[in-house]
Amino acid sequence: MPVTHCIAHEITRFDPDQAPKVNYRGGEMSIEEHTNQLLDELKSVFTSRSSKRYGQFIDTSAESPLPAWTREYLEERIPFLSLTKNATELFVDMLGNTSEVFFGHLLFVEEETANFRWLHIFHLQHQPGLLINSNLDITKTEYADIARMGFGARINLSLLMENAAEKYVTISKGRSERMIQELFSDFIGFMDTVDISEDTNEFLNIVEAYSEKMPEEAGQEYKSRVVDYCIEQGKIGEPVVYKDLSQYVDEEAPTHFESFAQAQQEEREYTPKAEFIPDRKILKRYVTYSGRNKDISLSFAAKLLGEDIRYDPQSETITLKNLPKSLLKQLKESIDAA
Repeated sequence: MPVTHCIAHEITRFDPDQAPKVNYRGGEMSIEEHTNQLLDELKSVFTSRSSKRYGQFIDTSAESPLPAWTREYLEERIPFLSLTKNATELFVDMLGNTSEVFFGHLLFVEEETANFRWLHIFHLQHQPGLLINSNLDITKTEYADIARMGFGARINLSLLMENAAEKYVTISKGRSERMIQELFSDFIGFMDTVDISEDTNEFLNIVEAYSEKMPEEAGQEYKSRVVDYCIEQGKIGEPVVYKDLSQYVDEEAPTHFESFAQAQQEEREYTPKAEFIPDRKILKRYVTYSGRNKDISLSFAAKLLGEDIRYDPQSETITLKNLPKSLLKQLKESIDAA
């Protein structure tokens, strides 16, 4: 994971009635072990988020000049420092048109992996803390709050140069205010090209059709294995490849599911896909229903709905059968003690 360029610029705006202030760094940061470690930790947080969106740059520069500046950088017409300063100035100008407060750093990191060049853009904030120093005194300090990283973007520069992919930009809007989230998307010049919810639902329809040909218990076990695999792929930020999934869930017939999926897609007049990006929220709901409020926490396998668990939409109530023995014991002890 070698970092090739890294720089951060600081933006502060604590009073919505005042213009944002910027502290530009004059040159790139030195590339050292801490630089790679910081990127590694930020990427881990970014990758684990389930709220990511996938797409590409908007075609017209009227929406945002950042895509054009990125291409100028790739063509070596502007240096990395100019790209990041231009981008930060653009973000500050857009922020100035809102009444939102904002603080933190815009961190720009270029990375080269075995196959691709990447540009990462992260909103990184710091939090106060306490430190026992070398004199064994307790002093105040600040630390990069990586776990609560703000918005982020990952741009595959190699695919952008080739101009041959529908998804080379990934964004996550973080937990910031809605206005900041929308501003960030406009700042990047982002356009959705992948509907992961639709792709995941299409995939689950195929899984359902495939498992219906099995005995009920075997079908449920098969669906659980498929969903577990897809969720794990989503956690590490990797797509689900039909060929790999087919081999994983059935080593004795490693191509059966892949062939079935392709035939199903053609039958439903979809363009056959070799892979898709899983929507983890939909996958979890496919095998488990869950919810909680102040006093109740409930979770059960989706296969039980309509059997041991019945839901009445008119009264918004559920009836449960075959309760866990441990729960029955607690209820009986409670009644006996009353």
